[in-house]
Formats: sequence, structure tokens, C-alpha cells
Amino acid sequence: MCGILGISSKNSLISEHQFRASLEMLHHRGPDNTGVIYDKELNLALGLKRLSIIDLSANGSQPMEDQENRIQLIFNGEIYNYKELRKDLEKLNHEFTSASDTEVLLHGYTEWGKDLFEKLSGMFAFAIVDKLKNEIVLVRDRAGEKPLFYSILNGELFFSSEIKPLINFPGLSKDINPLSLNQLFEFGYTPRSSSIFRDIRKLAPGTTLTFNLKTREHIIEDYWEISERILKTNLKLNVDESTENNLVSQLEGLLEKSVNSQLNADVPIGIFLSGGMDSSLITAIASRLRDKINTFTVIFSHYKKFDESSHARLVANTFATNHHELEASSINPAIIDELTYFFDEPMFDSSMIPTYLLSKTTSSSCKVALTGDGGDELFGGYPHYNKLLRLRKISNYIPIIIRKGVSSVCNNLLPIGFRGKKTIELLSSDFVNSYPNIAEFFSNSDRKELFNNSKFKTQKIDTLIESNVPVIEDYISRATFSDFQNYLSEDLLVKVDRASMANSLEIRSPFLDREIIEFSFLNLPSSLKVEKNERKIILKKLAEKILPPTFQKDRKQGFSLPLGSLLLEEDWYDYFHQKIIDSDQDIFNHKAILKLLNSKYRIDQNAERLFAIVLFMCWVKRFNPSF
Repeated sequence: MCGILGISSKNSLISEHQFRASLEMLHHRGPDNTGVIYDKELNLALGLKRLSIIDLSANGSQPMEDQENRIQLIFNGEIYNYKELRKDLEKLNHEFTSASDTEVLLHGYTEWGKDLFEKLSGMFAFAIVDKLKNEIVLVRDRAGEKPLFYSILNGELFFSSEIKPLINFPGLSKDINPLSLNQLFEFGYTPRSSSIFRDIRKLAPGTTLTFNLKTREHIIEDYWEISERILKTNLKLNVDESTENNLVSQLEGLLEKSVNSQLNADVPIGIFLSGGMDSSLITAIASRLRDKINTFTVIFSHYKKFDESSHARLVANTFATNHHELEASSINPAIIDELTYFFDEPMFDSSMIPTYLLSKTTSSSCKVALTGDGGDELFGGYPHYNKLLRLRKISNYIPIIIRKGVSSVCNNLLPIGFRGKKTIELLSSDFVNSYPNIAEFFSNSDRKELFNNSKFKTQKIDTLIESNVPVIEDYISRATFSDFQNYLSEDLLVKVDRASMANSLEIRSPFLDREIIEFSFLNLPSSLKVEKNERKIILKKLAEKILPPTFQKDRKQGFSLPLGSLLLEEDWYDYFHQKIIDSDQDIFNHKAILKLLNSKYRIDQNAERLFAIVLFMCWVKRFNPSF
């Protein structure tokens, strides 16, 4: 696990001192070792900050080069099937000098070229310099677990694990991308290939970018395209008991295989155990494979609604884990300022705070932790799936022109945070040809009310779905794939990556194994995901099989922050109030935002929105972007 940074200049290369200074901004991602290739002849610089997980020796250091000095590689992530790939390469007469997965990538590319990427199982973002072909290849994993930002300006390529080093280089501006800004405030994150900055983009999951060192041109290609395969898949909606039992057994086998491969490390490993079903299943299976594994959870003893510790404790006791609990009831709101440094592209998920705190606690005894991330998106865990099914049924009886009219009136008249406002808005959706944005922070009318800067107001946002989610007849498949493509990769995985790497902790997600993803979308009928008021049907059946009988399968909390309750407390209220007062009035409508803060009877509905606004205010102050 590492932080990577690279530059390919058209003419003169920036100074090595400046390059190393930018690389140091990734120190938290890899405090164990620094590696740099600074090549003035090629106008190329590669840098890496290493967090040593597999092969802790100097033999595993990066950047790594082949013996012919043809290939150079910097790699962030883990390849879980590297031992199998190594055996295949040894049969082809490849000799290895280390026990690292990095060297497997090096030899694998030498042997198979870009065909290697399809063979990989893992989480990764890496760069390959192929001197023979005069190209640089950037690659990112299928789910988007590991980040990779890049910029191509005037024939020059810049790339990094985070944005901070990039905007530190001369020539890369801090100009805001107006569309991304609006998307951020509508969805809570900037989707897919864009970033908050005009000059910087993200390499989308499951894709490669090939940059020609001579022509200075580039192409982006998919190496894993699952949406087309989903369109061709015709799953039975109903299954008999025998088929159902077989699918449960298949999933159990795949999950055990994934957990086993992700328990491989040369450092201590733990598990984030929230007490929910996903992390509990991971814990149960991991305990089959390892004795006395470490588990970690957050306690909010002053806020019983958010305290899952008793459920986590039940699972920990059942499987005899070495259990650790973090009391987090008293949180200083100034932590928001601290987090903006690590979340250098803002995103609006307040659970970043407990995730960050838990990562800090875990990192004191472990370098790696497993999580249950991905279970909700792959197996239908969110309540909005049931809501969408009901709304879709209602829409069959009400003409869309009436639904759109009612929605428009309500959207303009009802206040921000009014319970049921979003449901009324969703009724106007075209459920046949599109997919509505179920989770919305600020509608277009909200943005007009809260922000003074015209760039917030003038951008009409099309749905994300039309661009990257196929219109699948099976609505649950459409909904879960949308969340996998969007919410998971751009919110949840970003939160986990930044919060954990801020504490030099590697997070692994067994549910996001390639075989499990493909099983979910290509082999599993939606009737075993969601039906009427039921969710996660197949995971519940697996839970009945391997979790204690007293385990409550219908709970869903995760590491959530009791934000509504906190904002009723003096220190949090004062912090939010002061941030609003101190913010730039050319951007923010203070009066409208303070109205939200002081509407205590609606504080629960608006707490996350207020968090979004305040976090963005802190981010603006730290990074000073240009609007």
C-alpha cells in the first residue's frame, strides 16, 4: 500500500527538490520508505511513499525496474492472486528476487502486456513506464478501491494518489470545475471521471490510460466492462429451494476464498466490526481461518440509537476475537478542519469522522484491516430499494405529466429538509428509461437559495445514471448497479481510503473481490436481493447459517455519526455557527444557512446538509480554490 506520484514533461522537468516536496505530501500513505526515479533525459519522474505490507525487505522497494531496464513500475494496492500468477510466470521461466506482489506485476506485464490487467484480483492503482513502446500506462482496479488522479495539459502528464501534490506543481491551476461543483452539492461527491478542479481528472475504475511519450497523446480504455455483460444476462426472477441453497453455498465459498486471500500479509491484521451483518459475516469467516483475530468497533455510549457495541460484542464473543472498543461520544468538532487536509477533494459523508477515529485506534496495533464494504451495493442492503419498488408501482397509475407538475410545485414551496419532499420529487421520475438520484443533498432550487455565487445556480445537472448505468429491465439490478458504480466508488470507498490512509492503515474489502461482484450481477436473481420489505435476502440466509441465532439481521447502522444530536450541543452548534459567519459571503448566503442551523425542529433532517456546507467552507479556507 502506497502513495504514488509521477510526471512526464514535454520539455524541461521540474526540479528534483520540488518533486520530492510534492511527494512528501503523501507521507501518511507510506511512511516506511521513499523511492524516486528522476530521469532528466526522459523528462520523467516517478515517486513512491511505501507502506510495507508484503515482503518488508528492501527487495520489495519501489519504483521497481526489470533487469533489462525496459519497464519501470510504481504500485499502490494489493494483488490478492499474486501467488497464483507467480507460479504461472515461473513455469514460463521468470525468476524472482523478492516475495512481493509488485515484482509479479513487473514480470506479468513483461510476459502478457496489457492482458495482465484482466488476470488481476485485488485493489490497485499503478503506473507502468514501457520504454520500448514509449508509453506510460495507468491502471485502476475494478471497484475503485484505490484512487488515481491525473492531469494532461499541453502534452504533459501528471498523476498521483491524491490531489494535493498535483496542485502543488506550477502550471496546474486551482480553478473550480463549475459542473463538478454542482454535482458535489447535489450528490455529495464528484462522480466518476471528473474532479472538483478543472485541470484534474480521475481515472475511472476498471480502466487504463495509455500516454504516448513521443506524440504526447493518450487513450482511455476499459479492461473490465461488466455493464454490457449485465445487459446480456437473463436471470430467473424466482428460484426453487434447491437452487437457493446452492447459491447460498456458492456465495459462502466465494466469500471464504476472498477473505482467505485478503488475510495474507506480513504484518498484523484486524477487522472493522460495526455489528452489522456484512462485517459480522467477514468476522465469522475470518475466524475459521485465523485464531484470535483483532476486531475493532466504535462506541457512542451517550447516544444509544447509534451505539452498536452490544451487537459487535456478541459477534466478537461468539468467534473469540481479540476485541477493541473505541469510545467516541465526545468528539471535538474541529476534527472537520483536520480532515479537509486528507480529503483534498471534498465529499459529504459525516461517517468519515468515526471511520477516521477508528482507523487511528486500529493503526496502533495493526497495519491492515478488513471491512464489510460492498455488501449493501452488491446484495441490496439499502431501504431505498424497497421505496423505489413502491414508487415505480405507483407511477404506473399516475400519468407522468401530473407527477412532474406536483413535484415541481412541491420542490419550490416546501422548505429544505421537509420530510417527504424527496419522495414527492422521485414520483416525477421516468422509471422505465432512467434511474432517479435517490440520495440528494441539495436540489437545484436549494442551491439557488443557499449560495450566492452564480456557478452554483446556473448548472442544471443530468442524472448520473444515463452515462454509466445501463437501462436494465430488472429494476433491482439497475438500482444496485447504480450504487456500485456511483455511491460505492465515489463516496464510501473514498471515505474509507482517505480516513484509513491518513493513519497509514490499509483497508481491504472482501465483498469487492472480482468473483463476488460478478456473482452478484451475473448469477444472482434479484429475488434473492430485494423483495417488498425484505433486503439482503441471500446474506440473511448465509447469516442464519454461520452467525449466532440471537444475531439481529435486520439492523443497519454502520459507523454513523449522531450528527443531529451533536448539533444540539453547545460546542458543535458554536463551531458550525462561527464557520458560517466567517465564510465568504460572495459564495454563501449566510442568512439562509443560519436559518437551517437554527431550525432545531428539523435539525435531524438537515444535519448532514449543514455538515456538507461547513466542511466545504473549511475546505475552501484550506485550499483557496478559484471560483
